[in-house]
Amino acid sequence: MKAIRKLYDTERYDTIRDYINQAIEKYPDHIAFIVKNKIDKEVSYTNISYHQFGNDLKSFGTSLINLGLEGKRIAIIGKNRYEWALSYLSILNGVGVAVPLDKGLPEQEIETSLIRSHAEAVIFEKEYIDTMKNISSKNPQIKEFICMNAESSSEFKTVYDLINTGNDLLAKGDTAFEDHVIVPKDVATIIFTSGTTSMAKAVMLSNYNIASDLCMMNCSQKILDTDVNMAFLPFHHTFGSTGLLLFLSHGVTNVFCDGLRYIQANLKEYHVSIFVCVPLLLEAMYKKIYAQIEKQGKTKLIKRATAISNFLLKFHIDIRRKLFKEILDNLGGKLRFIISRSFCN
Repeated sequence: MKAIRKLYDTERYDTIRDYINQAIEKYPDHIAFIVKNKIDKEVSYTNISYHQFGNDLKSFGTSLINLGLEGKRIAIIGKNRYEWALSYLSILNGVGVAVPLDKGLPEQEIETSLIRSHAEAVIFEKEYIDTMKNISSKNPQIKEFICMNAESSSEFKTVYDLINTGNDLLAKGDTAFEDHVIVPKDVATIIFTSGTTSMAKAVMLSNYNIASDLCMMNCSQKILDTDVNMAFLPFHHTFGSTGLLLFLSHGVTNVFCDGLRYIQANLKEYHVSIFVCVPLLLEAMYKKIYAQIEKQGKTKLIKRATAISNFLLKFHIDIRRKLFKEILDNLGGKLRFIISRSFCN
């Protein structure tokens, strides 16, 4: 077996709850999430601290248990957003088993995935309200339908309804969420991944599996509590969700991309310093940057600067941020490094 090269010392935990709780305790005043709010052409931002995030986790998780969902399988479907992260971590940290679903699935496959996973509840964005109405009318297996959006159909509970209920339950002394015993090697999440047949494979991961990934990444990556991560890989894939967990465990601020065409604008908007992505996206960014360089007639200049930089790096002299300042400024000016791997579930 090939030995793993360890660059940094790190704490090893066996559950996601331990990683997240230590971050909440250590960085209570740090901003965990920045949420962009758009009303017509008006844009505002909501900052959610680690302290507030921790409170929301306890309140929402307490409500889910109060609904009878402790130990049950709970599906999540929607684009990357605060409520998705909150739902996922509430389930992993003290409720049951999370079942992330691809937001691009057609209605029939959503229903099939819910049946195959034996999900007893589903948390969804308002875009799926009609789908959930159809499923609820013919699938008695699903006992609870919970919408992520504060403004939704009155037919369904919302995440924020349950947070408010959870606040009341906690005020009355309900400790069910915090008392929930997490067995590290029990199933924590079920991921549907494409396979060699037409039907997606259901892969079961434990808290221990995911915590081991975090430990290994911490051994090779230096994440700073001052970093800003942009989460644009879909959370229903393990690379996207595990990347989020990694950054949350370090007190990092997390922001959301407005879409692939807005990546460069969002990098500048939030002064992003770190993110995870797939090679295809890096290649697209690289081609776009070089197209701009060629358009400005600076190809030879950049090649010369690259040669100088590579030579100096042999002597541990790093002037890349000075040499390529203009390029970095167009990417927000704070970018430190990117974690990339082939796309998978």
